[in-house]
Amino acid sequence: MIIQCDKCKSRYNLDVSGISKAVFKVRCAQCNHGFEVRKKLEPDAELFRRENAGAAALHQVIAISNQKGGVAKTSTCLNLGMSLAQLGKKVLLVDFDVQANLTTSLGFSSNSTSFYDILQSGADNPSPHVLATRYPNLSILPANSRMALLTKHYMYRPNFEFLLRDRLQWVIERYDFILLDTPPALGFCTLNALMAANRVLIPTPCEYLSMHGIHKIEDIIKVVQKKTGREIDYRILISMHDPRSTASKVIFRKIRDMFGDKVLNTVIELDEKMRESQIVNLPVLQYDANCPAAREFMQLAREVCSLPPTMPC
Repeated sequence: MIIQCDKCKSRYNLDVSGISKAVFKVRCAQCNHGFEVRKKLEPDAELFRRENAGAAALHQVIAISNQKGGVAKTSTCLNLGMSLAQLGKKVLLVDFDVQANLTTSLGFSSNSTSFYDILQSGADNPSPHVLATRYPNLSILPANSRMALLTKHYMYRPNFEFLLRDRLQWVIERYDFILLDTPPALGFCTLNALMAANRVLIPTPCEYLSMHGIHKIEDIIKVVQKKTGREIDYRILISMHDPRSTASKVIFRKIRDMFGDKVLNTVIELDEKMRESQIVNLPVLQYDANCPAAREFMQLAREVCSLPPTMPC
């Protein structure tokens, strides 16, 4: 395998036959610069991966993303994850937002070890930093304020957009679902999440500007598909819907007409119990399992489980 130092551009013919890791570190003999190398799959290995995609795709990585803020991404991640866990699925939540709201919602310190800290330590395997929550089948890789430094330290390194995907390979076999909570901006975290995901869930309220947010994330998904050469399925979740509002009903119909079967059947309606559950840092299913929002998230979990498998990363 031909590799090239990203500092002095020296090239080497490296024998990788005895290396099992997908990503490993080397040091340039000319300038002593250390850098990461991604092992390329041989044609036979790639063929084997594709032929066995059905089994691997059982491990779903879902990025919950929308470039518009205030659309209930974090609460969707938390409550969908909780619902899947209650259905007996092994679920890992990845808090990939500097605000760390998902982390604190589950009762963990906002100073817990984050993905940034894992990269800084030089570790590839994130397992030691995955925390078991108090809820069965539900774990989290937390975030903290240092996540803001990811762009500064890693954004312009070669293949920076694959850093999350490569490290999730160490843990993906342990979980049925990995849910990635992303910030409302296109940057390091969102790009890494989309590169790691085989499905994107786009929460959106029935507001006029929401359709623009959907189109923006659609465009980003197309760029990711072109770069990776694989299809990424995406689904739209109507969130915070007020069925009593005439404007909401009109936008709801427009979204259905415009995006067709990309819109999930489940709708998460406005529910005061959701707001109350956020105040006390509880998933709504733990706060009031009989409220409308709790029932809707359980319905969403069943619908997500019923979606056709997608090609793994």
